[in-house]
Amino acid sequence: MLMEVYVKFKLKEIFVMTLFVALLGGFVGGITWGLLFIMDAGIHFLWVDVKNAISFPFYSIIVCSFGGLLIGLWEQRFGPYPREMAEVLNKVKKGEKIPYNNLHIIAIAALLPLIFGGNLGPEAGLSGVIAGLCFWFSDRFKFIFSEMEELPQIGVAATVGVIFGSPLFAFVNQFEDENKPTAIPKNIKIFVYFVGILSGYGILTLLQNLFGGKLGMGHFPAIETVSGGEWAAAIPLAFVGVMAGMLYYLFKRLVKIAVKPLQKNIILKGIIGGVILGVVGMILPYTMFSGERQMTEVMNSWQGMGFVVLFITGIVKLLMGSVCHQMGWRGGKIFPTIFSGVAIGYAFALVLPIDSIFCVAIVTAALTATVMRKPLAVILLLLICFPINGIVPMTIGAVIGGAIPVPEWIGSTEED
Repeated sequence: MLMEVYVKFKLKEIFVMTLFVALLGGFVGGITWGLLFIMDAGIHFLWVDVKNAISFPFYSIIVCSFGGLLIGLWEQRFGPYPREMAEVLNKVKKGEKIPYNNLHIIAIAALLPLIFGGNLGPEAGLSGVIAGLCFWFSDRFKFIFSEMEELPQIGVAATVGVIFGSPLFAFVNQFEDENKPTAIPKNIKIFVYFVGILSGYGILTLLQNLFGGKLGMGHFPAIETVSGGEWAAAIPLAFVGVMAGMLYYLFKRLVKIAVKPLQKNIILKGIIGGVILGVVGMILPYTMFSGERQMTEVMNSWQGMGFVVLFITGIVKLLMGSVCHQMGWRGGKIFPTIFSGVAIGYAFALVLPIDSIFCVAIVTAALTATVMRKPLAVILLLLICFPINGIVPMTIGAVIGGAIPVPEWIGSTEED
């Protein structure tokens, strides 16, 4: 079998493909860093420099409303961008082409809600831009080797790896539910995927160390105690995460119904979304932004926040993700979902006599797997911030969260 593979794929062709994929991965890492750097600089300018200089009590409402106006104007002019990462991945896997004549439009559409405080992650916009660039590469260089059609999938996988800082998550997220035959034999495809992902991750890390612009979800300390109390609470805590995940789908369905009368008034919809975001953000500040930086703050202050604040913050952040998306503030859902799981997990750690990290790990994994529907990918993703001895509770949560189906009356797992 291996001999047949290598007869078809001569050593020279494999070398050229690997070199090309490595260059593509490095390019993906550079583009990703550039967009994240602009996002970080914009957030710092608006929410630190200007906010401190003005010191206005209703600052978040004014800024979010203005952001909603810009987002509405941009969507009215160019259409609803960016697409969800899952939607982009599904299109690429099906062989559907992502246009590359509007990448600057997608990039700006992705940056606006992120900079103006949207409860969104950056993965949606970045995956759309990178997928488009990869299709451009594929069209321009398809004379090099016939398997160029695989480039967009490799590029998107590299993007996922560099955004979340987890090459293994990117790889498994791409392959966990894949059943479509591919132009490249499986063993060679696995190899070139790793080359692209690691190349992108390496370039991004280098640029972040040199120039800044790093995303960071923080790192939880090791689980100190695992006794009968922890194991007795494991299944109930997993169901807490699952129930929160079901609320995610219910919120998405209810908000979509509530916003339906505004669908044709794109600008007003964006402004109202900004007002809601700003008002809620004044009361519960952690419901704004993607949550990866705020997670570290919660890790350091959860014991003084109280059960009610932590629990409501986690639930409302799930709600605000749907509000933002339906109001035209589009972006990713993974970072905010993880933050919600952390907040809810810490809330229950305050009232249960068990290890706090054990509690947070199970709830976060169950919630994230309920939303993503990919248990193995969730475990590998969460390993970038949870300790290695948290893999068992995370596995319990992720398996239960991924196994329990979402009832139709609650909502659909399909992307809007």
